[in-house]
Amino acid sequence: MDNKLYTAAEKVTGEGEFERHLELAKTRGLGIEIQEFSMPEVMGGDWEKRLEEYKILLRDFTGDLSIHNAYYDLVNVGHDPDVLELTRKKYDLHFMIAKELGCKIIVSHLKWFPFHTGPWLKNWQQEQVRFWDHYVGIADREGLLLVCENIYAPRPEFLKPVFDIIDSKRFKFIFDIGHANLISEVPIEEWITTFGHDLVYMHVHNNYGDYDSHSSVLKGSINFDYVFKVLDRVGIAPILTTEIYGDDLIESIDYLEGMIKNTGIYQQSLDFGK
Repeated sequence: MDNKLYTAAEKVTGEGEFERHLELAKTRGLGIEIQEFSMPEVMGGDWEKRLEEYKILLRDFTGDLSIHNAYYDLVNVGHDPDVLELTRKKYDLHFMIAKELGCKIIVSHLKWFPFHTGPWLKNWQQEQVRFWDHYVGIADREGLLLVCENIYAPRPEFLKPVFDIIDSKRFKFIFDIGHANLISEVPIEEWITTFGHDLVYMHVHNNYGDYDSHSSVLKGSINFDYVFKVLDRVGIAPILTTEIYGDDLIESIDYLEGMIKNTGIYQQSLDFGK
């Protein structure tokens, strides 16, 4: 993957939203994370027609593409086989969409919940490994990179064993730094140092620790200057995807482009999953 900075585009912020992000990506040399097909309202409608529209829109796009997997109301560890089967069905469909659109990275959620603690934690980790093994096999065959992100987990050590056990270049961690700012019991730096080279992708947005506002990187309590210093010290240069959908997007891209240009590790050639 050549692009180190992506913009995430979803539909819920308005019609024409993907088209706006696509034009921005072409102008600024960005990759794109496609999020529209993760929305139930899209997949419950004529998503096949929209898929064909995407193919036309992307015909002359030369940047890198990732896609956000389905996640609303789904679980990949649980007791009800029907619910698990629904999750697999949704995931299989998104893997197909990813292939149709030429997306090489698929973004998913690990779905840790607060009751997965104590004696239940190890079982949850083992079941996660069992669930993802099938999709890692697909990624191997198709040359894909799967990245799974944190949502409600308060500590990185709850999630890290899943990646350690799977131990595949096709299955890596995406650090959603905004989620961590809301939920984490430890400093953001500890997430970066704990995952190290397993951290290959980040969802970048800011907030003040009160709600998941997806604000500009310059508007919140996360100090991104320090975050880049930590990345440089650890020696990792993850793909940075803005999850900022309003008017603050441009100032965030301007800032991130400047930090990439001035952070040593980002000047090195990166190769994720090739």
